[in-house]
Amino acid sequence: MRVKLAITQPYVPAYRFPLWDGVIATLQDDGIDARIFFGGDAEQLAIRARRGDGVEAPWAEQVAARTVQVTPRLPKLIYRSLPAEWSNAPLLTEMQGSNGNAWSALARRRPYVTFGHGKEYTSEPGRVSVALESMLNRRATHVLTYLPSGRDEVLRRTRLQDDEVTSFNNSTDTRALRQALSDATPEVVDAFRELHGIPASARVALFLGALNEHKRIDLLVDAAREVLSGDSPWWLVVVGDGPEMSRVQMLARETGRVTLLGQSAPTQYAPAARISEVIINPGRIGLVAVDALAMQLPVVTTDFDRHAPEAEYLAEGTTMFTASATPAALASMWTKAHLGTEIDPATAPNLEVSVSTISSVLRKVVLS
Repeated sequence: MRVKLAITQPYVPAYRFPLWDGVIATLQDDGIDARIFFGGDAEQLAIRARRGDGVEAPWAEQVAARTVQVTPRLPKLIYRSLPAEWSNAPLLTEMQGSNGNAWSALARRRPYVTFGHGKEYTSEPGRVSVALESMLNRRATHVLTYLPSGRDEVLRRTRLQDDEVTSFNNSTDTRALRQALSDATPEVVDAFRELHGIPASARVALFLGALNEHKRIDLLVDAAREVLSGDSPWWLVVVGDGPEMSRVQMLARETGRVTLLGQSAPTQYAPAARISEVIINPGRIGLVAVDALAMQLPVVTTDFDRHAPEAEYLAEGTTMFTASATPAALASMWTKAHLGTEIDPATAPNLEVSVSTISSVLRKVVLS
């Protein structure tokens, strides 16, 4: 007899598709039918529209969501309406104190697993939010966190047992990237250089990610003006798009040493990775840390902002170099910090391990 597992999420971003696809396929083989139900209030829908990275999937469907304000002192609850045949299934849901589905599962004594960071990495923790989240975690059947540091914080806040909280070591699917890097032969790299006018003698830096305020594109541009000035041998390749694109386009016109690839697939930017010496990421580091390790490139960043949990995959002085958040300091670190760095790609986190870890936890919860 097959059993069901309901999963709630705000939406399915493109980078999350391989993880969920792997988890749901693995559970399917175990006789568990899992399905994602996504949706949000007007604020969440607006954020999703701005990001523009939502994808459709055969195992996901949008459902109505409503908000409930229990009291002005507490955050509003967001509740996603599940179809009747899924309403009593075990639940995998977001680790948030405002999660109405989690509170409903708790009230109905329905098995549920929380899924999230486990601690605040990029903002100061709010006392009420932490208390509500910890209450949900304490009563959950199991807790899944992105990284071990989040797991440690959940254990500290809740006094749960070690075997009740699991880190799945968050990752992206780097299989396509690793294959693209393997396929980037010297001939492919030479063709890339010729196409974009990058001299064979050029030293190349790479930016990979969204062009938004969190990435401090203003600081990237100001530092690049210093690095690319005069007879500098440096060249900058920018992979990504976003609201700050006009700044980078102006830099390209001014210097003539910036290649803009836009939003690109690994097959398109792998040749750039092959000829690059370093990734420049002056703002927040997130899952780019995973790609950096797969590409065997160190990351130069600044102390401007708090990083997402995935920055913990990098080690200061070997795979990450942090400068003060000024153009001069970033420019200096850009040109010298990475010299002689050797990175073992085997240190990169693995999506297959993440899928296996999550699936194993859910299998035990659903089938127990």
